[in-house]
Amino acid sequence: MEAAGERCFQMQRLRQAGIEVARGVFRFGDGHVNWYVIEQEGALTVVDGGMPSHWPALMDWLTKRGQGLDAVRAIVLTHGHADHLGIVRRLSDATGRPVSIHPDDEALAKGARLHTPPRRIRRNLWKPHVFALNLNWARAGLFTVPPILHAECYTDGQRLDVPGSPRAIHTPGHTPGSSCLLLADRDVLITGDALVTLDVVTGRRGLGIMPGTLNDDPEQAWDSLTALAGITATTLLPGHGEPYAEGVPTALAAARRHGIDWRTPAAGAHGHTH
Repeated sequence: MEAAGERCFQMQRLRQAGIEVARGVFRFGDGHVNWYVIEQEGALTVVDGGMPSHWPALMDWLTKRGQGLDAVRAIVLTHGHADHLGIVRRLSDATGRPVSIHPDDEALAKGARLHTPPRRIRRNLWKPHVFALNLNWARAGLFTVPPILHAECYTDGQRLDVPGSPRAIHTPGHTPGSSCLLLADRDVLITGDALVTLDVVTGRRGLGIMPGTLNDDPEQAWDSLTALAGITATTLLPGHGEPYAEGVPTALAAARRHGIDWRTPAAGAHGHTH
C-alpha cells in the first residue's frame, strides 16, 4: 500500500504549470489530469480546469506573463466530469465569463451526479493504486468541486468565437456531451477524455478511449472514434496522460489496437494488474 501510495503521490506532484506544448497552447495540471490555455494576441481561452488545487498554477503563470484574470476571455469544457471542473466555477465567478459546454453535458456540469465516481473506480477502490489515486484526488479537492452556474452551449461542428477559434467535434460515450476541440491553425486536437494516453485506474500508458466502464457508454465511446477519422492534426492533447505528437491518424490506429478495455497491451508490463 505504501509503495503504491508513494508512487501515486509523486505523480500528483508533477506540476505542468503553463508549459507550451504547441504554438500558443499551454499545458497545466499534474501527472494524472491535464487542462490547457490557448493564447491569441494576449487573449486567453481556458479549456477544462483540472483540480481545485491547480488554481495557484494559473495565477502564478499569469503573474509571470504580466497578465491578470481579465486576459481570460473564455472558458470551454470538453465534458462535465468533476476532474475537469476543478477551477472552472472559481474562474467563471472571478471573470464573469460563462462556461461553454455541449448541451448533453450541461446538467452534469451543473451538479447532476457530479461527484459520483465511475463504476470502474468504485469497483477497484480496494486496489492500492486506485485507493491512493482517490486519496490524492481528495487532497486536491476533487470531491468538493462546485458545479458551474452559467453555461453557453456549443454544437457539433461549431467554430467557437473565442481566442484560438476551436472547432467542436462531438464524441459521445465517455459522457453524453464529450467533445474534442480542433485548433486547425495550430495543428492540434484537444481530446478531453475521448482519447487519452493514460489509464488512470491501472497507470498503464498507451493510446485509447478511457478504458471500459470509465465511460458512461463504452461502445458509444469506441464508435465515436469515427468522428475523428478525417482529422490530420499532428499534436494530440489528452485530458489524461502525456501529449502525443505522431498525428491523430496514428493515434486512432493505436486506440483501435488496444480495444475498449486496453486488453492488448499487457498490464503487467506497466507494473500493474487489471
